[in-house]
Amino acid sequence: MQKIKAFFNDNIALAGLLVVWLIGILVNRNFMSVGNMNSLLRAASYMGFIGVGMTFVILCGSIDLSVGAVFALSGYYMLYMSQRSVLLAFIVPVVISLVIGLINGVLVSYMHIPSFIATLATQMFVRGWAQQLTHETTYAVRDIPKVIVMLARDNVLGIVPIPLLMFVAVSVLAAFILKKRFIGRSMYIVGGNNEAANMMGINVNRTFIIAHMFCAVLSCGGGMISSARVGAASPLAGSGYEMYAIAAVVLGGALLTGGVGKVSGTFIGVLIMSSFSNIFSMQKWIDAVWQDVVVGAVLLIVVMIQAIIRTGVPSGKGGKKHVQV
Repeated sequence: MQKIKAFFNDNIALAGLLVVWLIGILVNRNFMSVGNMNSLLRAASYMGFIGVGMTFVILCGSIDLSVGAVFALSGYYMLYMSQRSVLLAFIVPVVISLVIGLINGVLVSYMHIPSFIATLATQMFVRGWAQQLTHETTYAVRDIPKVIVMLARDNVLGIVPIPLLMFVAVSVLAAFILKKRFIGRSMYIVGGNNEAANMMGINVNRTFIIAHMFCAVLSCGGGMISSARVGAASPLAGSGYEMYAIAAVVLGGALLTGGVGKVSGTFIGVLIMSSFSNIFSMQKWIDAVWQDVVVGAVLLIVVMIQAIIRTGVPSGKGGKKHVQV
């Protein structure tokens, strides 16, 4: 019985994805077509960057609500600086996002401000910053450097979106960090039990800061690719993405209390979220506004299943089990 529970727990996200794709096929027979899957996977890559970044902070028992605003601001600076220098188009947004992540980390760790409040304040500040820079209108440019266009719009072998390959590469790197590097394992320990982490000599504050910086710079990557794709940056871009990213991480098996989760689960969770959006855009019977209702219901069911599966496992900080990446 325990083996059955463990198998189901480890593969629930994949099973969910298969069910969602089956629904997509029933809704529209073109769901699995090359063109539609290309569009679905490309869209998933933008959210995927944010989802992987959110995995780091959630593993630490934290959260980051500023990712959507960072997504928008980074897209603007990438396009703005691309008119001056290709190198600056990459460097400036990354540096700005790292500073934002550093601020979030310091607020949460050293100042002991609840992550929800700290990153909500950062979100409002960064979103307002983006609106001021764009004068609350969409910022568009005509000539985008070819290398940027290639990374955002081209396909490998004509069918595999380059943004998807970058998402896969980022996921593999993140999984490697969490599984093989000390800072990654520290995030599991910090999320599982802060006191135990301190006793083991882990710098808890430093771990929080690095997790938030990872999260911010990955959100930056998603925003840059998205803006390069459409050739424009909206100050409202990424609105609500923080909730979708959190949902993707939870659907992937992570616990919001920290210490449990894996990048491969987040990867599948992102595909589930993107598939939901794609299915709603392809069908004509249900209004698109019901998308969030369905996603919320599914997320609630997943959380309830997680609770049932983990029945008998101590709920205290010291009783959490680490999940392999």
